[in-house]
Amino acid sequence: MSISLTGQRRKPLDFSDFCADGGLGINGSLDHVGRIIALNNYHPKHGYVTFTSALPFTEADRYDSASVRRYRADLASLDGIGYTFNLPTRETELELLEGVVPRHRLIFADNSDASCTTFALAGGVIQIWETQHIMPRWTGRVSIQRCAYTQITEGGPLTPVSAKTSIMFQDGILIVHNADLPHAVAIAAFPPQKLLIQEQDGDPINLSISGQVGRSVLIYGLGETPDEAIAQVQRLSQLDAYAVLEHQLRQWRQRWHDIPDSLILRRGLSYSLALGIPVGAGVCLFTDHMLLPLSWNRDAYYMALALLHGHQNTHTVVRRHLIWMFEQADRLDGAWGRCYLANGRIKDAAFQLDQQLFPLLELADYVLETDDQSTLERLRPHIRPLIESLLARRYPTSSGLLLPTDETPADDPIHFPYHLSSHLLLWRVFNRLHQLDGDPQWESLAKETQHSIQRYFVAEHEGVLMFAYATDGQGQYHFYHDANDLPLVLAPLWGLIDSADPVWRETLKFAFSERNMGGYYAGHLGSVHTRAPWALGDLQALIAADLMNDEVSVARAWNNLKRAAQWDGALPEGYEADSGTVLSRHWFAWPGAAVAWYLLERHRRQLQPSLY
Repeated sequence: MSISLTGQRRKPLDFSDFCADGGLGINGSLDHVGRIIALNNYHPKHGYVTFTSALPFTEADRYDSASVRRYRADLASLDGIGYTFNLPTRETELELLEGVVPRHRLIFADNSDASCTTFALAGGVIQIWETQHIMPRWTGRVSIQRCAYTQITEGGPLTPVSAKTSIMFQDGILIVHNADLPHAVAIAAFPPQKLLIQEQDGDPINLSISGQVGRSVLIYGLGETPDEAIAQVQRLSQLDAYAVLEHQLRQWRQRWHDIPDSLILRRGLSYSLALGIPVGAGVCLFTDHMLLPLSWNRDAYYMALALLHGHQNTHTVVRRHLIWMFEQADRLDGAWGRCYLANGRIKDAAFQLDQQLFPLLELADYVLETDDQSTLERLRPHIRPLIESLLARRYPTSSGLLLPTDETPADDPIHFPYHLSSHLLLWRVFNRLHQLDGDPQWESLAKETQHSIQRYFVAEHEGVLMFAYATDGQGQYHFYHDANDLPLVLAPLWGLIDSADPVWRETLKFAFSERNMGGYYAGHLGSVHTRAPWALGDLQALIAADLMNDEVSVARAWNNLKRAAQWDGALPEGYEADSGTVLSRHWFAWPGAAVAWYLLERHRRQLQPSLY
């Protein structure tokens, strides 16, 4: 798969390590000429750390959403760390080998060229550079930091950690070290020389080192200490880089067998794998590797769902993610937090109802798909206590089943405590648990939930009956629909609501109209969280159009998704309707994973029109 940057909207290319059944926890991004913007990996104390050209985020701006958005957007246009050349670049050609491994080719003013292929593997990263007669220099602004974790809705900043970085250079190996984390990166394949330091105030450092003409292999080794990083460099130096590269590409060719040839679909699957971070026996699934290397149960569920349907080898990732969620991720008073560090520590403790439900649904989906009874028996003791802790929160005077939430699925405040899509999801959980083990209690709770949805969420609005977004349970309603709330559009697929149901149809008609204040933007579904069209909103439009057998709307929704997709197939959070320019989050796993799952589901069901 080869794509030229000419005329394309730019987004940094990403790289990750992969083994037979998932990732190994190392990933990063490259600027448009192959230089490293960020090289990230797991840290047992801090969750995720980064070797980067980015400046540290200003802690005083944590609660300033405009500053957060600027910082996150700037990461997509950073100059990286790596080789530079003293000739102007006439053209840049970028290629994704097998759709995942980035290769950059630089064509200079004199028609000479240089190329770079970047891939990660256990312990580090390899860049294979091939140049002609031009002497490169390895330059850049370097620092080692804890990942910034910049959130629009900050749930409580972590204790600041110093980004003070030190360097050493010996025997052709550059060692970059932050002793306060601790974390170190060793970079090899330089000729012995004097190191040029343009400035060294510790935070960050600008460097310049002579490279090698011809074919060279730059090796980045990672460790908590300089000695560990050097040991990884020495180990990786013994490998045949070309053989390792070919092995990775062969694995991807095998993974793509029988997977439809869709750039968006394959990016959704490959990025979900890339964000699988091994933590002991478990695997944490991040929402992205650059902006928010944190885990939300909601996002992770859709990533797991895509991996369950993508390839049998990736089932192991889902099993290990279940281990991480149920056995390694902390819970506060029995409840999962809003989001997590990779090590399982709660980052934000806000109670969101759907975050409690997605792990149970993932477990049921996984076992029903794979028939892995040993994992079910291992995790079964968690199920009933979790349900009982939720039922203890039920609306005390209700004859039905209403459970409160503190926030919306967008991490925003909610008008009333009882949230429609979370109750649709609650029904789905009880229904799947009943399918799993036939326990009549689950069937009874599913029926009670279904009754409560009809009783408490159906109300008249602007002369028609429709579902309210939220209610107080006493006759007050908030009418709105959000791109984050997929359960509404999925309810007919689940068997909860008939797609011909007039209340469901009126709700969707409202959602995709200007009456949906804060959720509708220029013909698209979006969110008050980021006021713009959302790729997740276009996915909802696609699913709804399929359910209504509206082929014209299917084609429109698919074209909108293709417009929103960046040149490597990545789907953002919010984008500009006409141009497709990213307005929020160049990196975001959930929409790509959810679209990948649904495209695979359409393919399995042979729905028309075909989208490939």
